[in-house]
Amino acid sequence: MEILWKTFTWILSLVMASSEFHSDYRLSYSSQEEFLTYLEHYQLTIPIRVDQNGAFLSFTVKNDKHSRRRRSMDPIDPQQAVSKLFFKLSAYGKHFHLNLTLNTDFVSKHFTVEYWGKDGPQWKHDFLDNCHYTGYLQDQHSTTKVALSNCVGLHGVIATEDEEYFIEPLKNTTEDSKHFSYENGHPHVIYKKSTLQQRHLYDHSHCGVSDLLRSGKPWWLNDTSAFPSSLPINGTHIHQRQKRSVSIERFVETLVVADKMMVGYHGRKDIEHYILSVMNIVAKLYRDSSLGNVVNIIVARLIVLTEDQPNLEINHHADKSLDSFCKWQKSILSHQSDGNTIPENGIAHHDNAVLITRYDICTYKNKPCGTLGLASVAGMCEPERSCSINEDIGLGSAFTIAHEIGHNFGMNHDGIGNSCGTKGHEAAKLMAAHITANTNPFSWSACSRDYITSFLDSGRGTCLDNEPPKRDFLYPAVAPGQVYDADEQCRFQYGATSRQCKYGEVCRELWCLSKSNRCVTNSIPAAEGTLCQTGNIEKGWCYQGDCVPFGTWPQSIDGGWGPWSLWGECSRTCGGGVSSSLRHCDSPAPSGGGKYCLGERKRYRSCNTDPCPLGARDFREKQCADFDNMPFRGKYYNWKPYTGGGVKPCALNCLAEGYNFYTERSPAVIDGTQCNADSLDICINGECKHVGCDNILGSDAREDRCRVCGGDGSTCDAIEGFFNDSLPRGGYMEVVQIPRGSVHIEVKEVAMSKNYIALKSEGDDYYINGAWTIDWPRKFDVAGTAFHYKRPTDEPESLEALGPTSENLIVMVLLQEQNLGIRYKFNVPITRTGSGDNEVGFTWNHQPWSECSATCAGGVQRQEVVCKRLDDNSIVQNNYCDPDSKPPENQRTCNTEPCPPEWFIGDWLECSKTCDGGMRTRAVLCIRKIGPSEEETLDYSGCLTHRPIEKEPCNNQSCPPQWVALDWSECTPKCGPGFKHRIVLCKSSDLSKTFPATQCSEESKPPVRIRCSLGRCPPPRWVAGDWGQCSAQCGLGQQMRTVQCLSYTGQASSDCPETSRPPSMQQCESKCDSTPISSTEECKDVNKVAYCPLVLKFKFCSRAYFRQMCCKTCQGH
Repeated sequence: MEILWKTFTWILSLVMASSEFHSDYRLSYSSQEEFLTYLEHYQLTIPIRVDQNGAFLSFTVKNDKHSRRRRSMDPIDPQQAVSKLFFKLSAYGKHFHLNLTLNTDFVSKHFTVEYWGKDGPQWKHDFLDNCHYTGYLQDQHSTTKVALSNCVGLHGVIATEDEEYFIEPLKNTTEDSKHFSYENGHPHVIYKKSTLQQRHLYDHSHCGVSDLLRSGKPWWLNDTSAFPSSLPINGTHIHQRQKRSVSIERFVETLVVADKMMVGYHGRKDIEHYILSVMNIVAKLYRDSSLGNVVNIIVARLIVLTEDQPNLEINHHADKSLDSFCKWQKSILSHQSDGNTIPENGIAHHDNAVLITRYDICTYKNKPCGTLGLASVAGMCEPERSCSINEDIGLGSAFTIAHEIGHNFGMNHDGIGNSCGTKGHEAAKLMAAHITANTNPFSWSACSRDYITSFLDSGRGTCLDNEPPKRDFLYPAVAPGQVYDADEQCRFQYGATSRQCKYGEVCRELWCLSKSNRCVTNSIPAAEGTLCQTGNIEKGWCYQGDCVPFGTWPQSIDGGWGPWSLWGECSRTCGGGVSSSLRHCDSPAPSGGGKYCLGERKRYRSCNTDPCPLGARDFREKQCADFDNMPFRGKYYNWKPYTGGGVKPCALNCLAEGYNFYTERSPAVIDGTQCNADSLDICINGECKHVGCDNILGSDAREDRCRVCGGDGSTCDAIEGFFNDSLPRGGYMEVVQIPRGSVHIEVKEVAMSKNYIALKSEGDDYYINGAWTIDWPRKFDVAGTAFHYKRPTDEPESLEALGPTSENLIVMVLLQEQNLGIRYKFNVPITRTGSGDNEVGFTWNHQPWSECSATCAGGVQRQEVVCKRLDDNSIVQNNYCDPDSKPPENQRTCNTEPCPPEWFIGDWLECSKTCDGGMRTRAVLCIRKIGPSEEETLDYSGCLTHRPIEKEPCNNQSCPPQWVALDWSECTPKCGPGFKHRIVLCKSSDLSKTFPATQCSEESKPPVRIRCSLGRCPPPRWVAGDWGQCSAQCGLGQQMRTVQCLSYTGQASSDCPETSRPPSMQQCESKCDSTPISSTEECKDVNKVAYCPLVLKFKFCSRAYFRQMCCKTCQGH
């Protein structure tokens, strides 16, 4: 039965696969034919419709039912809407058997398609085609995902474990295809995600983010709490509810708008089907359990723009286009009178708006570049910010749209401000900013899950709480080489002028003439059925890379198992481990379409079954302890096995000592670990496997009544009794003494009462329910064995143990009311003289009919044949009876009537959070079983009992403290190498409390200082001071100034070039006083002047200044 499947997806998205193609600009394909020329390679295939077993039904794969209907019509006629479809196709050497189911609840009951001209709405309709499906590959339910529409052929995505494939109908654009008959099937193009070529861009293809930061910090980071009570929006405040951890189903009513370039590219005939096919994939992405929330993407309204709109500007500039689109869609939502307004009149409300354009958009500039989408972070439910712009790149647009809606939900890119996609952490997933070889494209990362959970829990997604009315809606053998010859195949790849180069073996590599008139190949073989020729084959055709005689197909050979490999290393050195052996399907390997081998490909056997030495550490305990040195949420804990219920026995669940939380440290324990302490069964590959009492995996060896493996039951005696003494109330009374070595101990009240069974030692030390204190029912390790104390709410209490006990024990009862009776039985060891085998006989016996294996829909009852002792009728190992006289086991059918409807309850999925309260979900379906291996699914109303819950809170324990980093400071200094600094605080997980730094792991502390640079600093320069006073008071002299080499900070430097150094000294001239010396003044040299002899020597006496200063020296000269 098909249960909920985890959806997949993504593909092209944010960085395309690399190739050797280069161009000066980003290409925009004008047709499918041109698009195919830029694929690295693709293949043609003709899908056929088959039944569930793969038997051929028809070449017609497109939806040919007249299932278009209005929303006012009655529910879909089962004869019109095919709820299950099966298709087969072959490509890349693989055979795909598709198992598809209708995708319901995808569009609103009020869904409309509107065509808008320059003056607004021109016409609308509410017809739908039931042609959209989701599913998986037959027999590969858990590992494959499919989302296809068959509105006009198969259009969608097939995801397997190792590759993702796009498939779409081949459009007949050439004259050669006119001869093609649809009665023989329609060719489809199928290509791998990895074949999409990387275009040579100005920058890498990426996703843009609008309003990522507000006031320098992300919206979800606040100093005192995880979320602000309000955020400024256009000068106003929107009220926010306080954060709470409650998950409910959300419904995103979506408006999808296609611009006129989309209409020009896809055409009016196909655009509706194409867009709904894309949104089908988006919807499945948001129903993937890895999201950690139940989010339904519901298409409420589709607007197709056939002309430009007056108030909507769309061009290459992604930021401006997004801003214009967000305002425009809000005007439609709010019905303002702006020329584009339409009356409500049944038009569906929308919570989120998606614009799909053929423009090659780019952030921050009106030119083509690598941006594929742009959205506001955390804009969901804010009317003017709950929107995105997405570039149409084919079916891969679905993953861009899902990515951008993720930003609206508050998600950041994986690896940007979080650990996802970084070294040592999980790979980046759907919210990766760029695709690399390490990107996991199938689901959401834990970081994305945390972002959207935090967003919704904060109360910011309240507009998504209302569930809109939905309408039942269903999403939408000629060899290819014979339809398209080698020349045609070359034209698909390299353009209309290309043709085949007669070079190499065409069936192995198709060589084609490129636009530069060179023979090139992408190493892809020609399509099967392409004509070929070899030295031995004059006329042949290609089949799986080989040239075979025309019209023949190689014989199919089914695969066969090869020999088993040698046994591998034992998983344990003692205590019972396992080793494994493999075989491969290679004797022969399947070929020519033959079947792969069926049966066991890996086997196991027990090894090293000897007990471990006394005092050896428990194996599961050791596995938990191995995580002691690994930080968990930034802190180290001492781990021990968690022994409580509600967990998988073969998962490694460990309890943090001293704390009240446990977690799954590994999904599977090491092979050979015991499933539980009371059983010899061991875990292999995460599943519990039976082990006989001889410690051999899969052995049917059983213990006898004395717990002797393979024994005959002769080493113990059975003790049974009934204690019903009438005793005074209000005290402990002895029931029975259990000797040392006793096994198979059972003590049980005959009726419910207020009395309590207790257990103590001979020394009056109580182990269970002593000292007037009643213990919780659980397992007690007492006297070398495990006692299970049970106290159900609707059954008498009991005490059971397998034994053997290592000491004498006394069963007591604490009487609170009248003793209604206690039954007990156990086996005590005895010592016999002689051989017990000679004293007792054995015989085969049919056991009573077993209970019917099913209460309805056909079950089986069996009478097992066992070997019993003749004296006490106890069961012993079969080898004590004569094997030749063993009678056959009896069997009969029973309860063949159909079962009443019942709820199918799937396993709980992983909790959305490991602590601080998350949510987990499970599948709940109403089914009715009508046969042993056949059941049918009914409407929920078919089940009369209350519908089980599908989601519940989990992991409510508090998370350990974590580091929270504030914003970086500015770079200091302003140029050249410098540093940024920030404050890092140890905060509680909800960011409401600050702890001492010692509470957080020092090893995981984010850096508080990083290097930075704001560009090169200006070079040192010469700085000259002011000129000093001239040295001469009259006439020529000299004057000086300081000249320094200084850095931009004013510090002295020696790096200034000497060639540009300014002079530090220059000649100067002072004005002389021309007043002649009076005759009364004495002619003498001024005493302070010491250079008068030089004045005479250099004949400066003629100058007035010097003649005055050196009057005596200059006399007569």
